Amino acid sequence: MKHEVRDIPPAPRRVRLLPLLAHCWPLGVLGCVPTVIGALIAWAMFLQSGGKFSLGPLLDQGPVERTTGIVRSMAPAVTIDGRRWQDVRYDTAWRGTRLDGGCFVPAGSCREGDQVAVELLLADVNLHRIAGGLLHIDRRWLHARFWLVLLVVPGGLLLLGWIRSLLQLRHVLVHGLVAPGFVHRVTEVRFVLPEMLRVDYTFRDHRARSCHGRHWVRRHGELGRRLDAQRANDRYEELPVLHDRRVPQWSRMLLPGDFLHAEPIDLPPLGPPA
Repeated sequence: MKHEVRDIPPAPRRVRLLPLLAHCWPLGVLGCVPTVIGALIAWAMFLQSGGKFSLGPLLDQGPVERTTGIVRSMAPAVTIDGRRWQDVRYDTAWRGTRLDGGCFVPAGSCREGDQVAVELLLADVNLHRIAGGLLHIDRRWLHARFWLVLLVVPGGLLLLGWIRSLLQLRHVLVHGLVAPGFVHRVTEVRFVLPEMLRVDYTFRDHRARSCHGRHWVRRHGELGRRLDAQRANDRYEELPVLHDRRVPQWSRMLLPGDFLHAEPIDLPPLGPPA
């Protein structure tokens, strides 16, 4: 009498989300903070680009009409992007209406009390500047692109590295092979909250090659308390290690109880006798 034998698939391992997200959490924080801050600043710079910094291009497009103005005051020269500029205040008139304004002109191009040519936008005569001047100096850090490159791109790369480490750990926990691990050293990680321990261990992969691994463990967790007690007694015991088949260096030490299932697993029935 022959019976059909079916392969019984291994029970799937459950991975808790919060401990998984806590893996390499400093990398996630270092990536999240600059990404969020950079995105908010870039959005603010994008919104303000449609305000004051759009007035200069409006004057450039015209049409404009020139009139005469008198320089009232001048600020000390400043160097911006390799060029020297002065903030100038002036008075002008348009069809009997007195107008006052200010702009930036190249340093030394005029003096206080000089008559200067003033350009007025015909669509809005309240928008004007000295000919050859700038209403606002367009600096690089006032553009959204500057903050995207400075903060968002590096932060995004760190976040991608953190997500990759999460996927790598999940792959090891779900599909990894089990081997006995020998703990060599347990040390306390300083200046980190919550309190963490670093465990160093060796194990043999499925090809019997000796591999070394280490990772952080939360001190007040179940595994951390067990390792801390072993460190206090200076006696270490074997603990199971999950490792990746292709890259054994991707490994994680666990407790034997992590391989137990709270619910019974339904096994597939055997085939009918032939």
